[in-house]
Amino acid sequence: MNVREVEYITIPVTNLDASLRFYHEVFDLPIIDLADGSKGAQLNKHFIKFKSVDHVEYPVEFGFVDKDTMDNIHSHLINYFVDIVDGPRETNELRRKATSITILDPDKNQIEITVFD
Repeated sequence: MNVREVEYITIPVTNLDASLRFYHEVFDLPIIDLADGSKGAQLNKHFIKFKSVDHVEYPVEFGFVDKDTMDNIHSHLINYFVDIVDGPRETNELRRKATSITILDPDKNQIEITVFD
């Protein structure tokens, strides 16, 4: 076996329209129609698949790497009234210095945004 990358991640959501809006507006991700008829958000050659549920019992956690400055990211998140739960804080990711901020999407799925030095 020779796995090299993640193709997609599935995120449980209770309000598909609100989640599509959140990921499109906050992260500027294009919304796409997936082969199975569901909606997703494109992230380069990867994608996020949204699964509609009545209640998100177990929110997921995942991370994005961003190329902007943390000051700009922090201001952008505040301007969009995003729920910031931690940071910005300095971290060591994969033995490299980084700055991270952790936010929640509308269904309390946790997203860590990291900028590497």
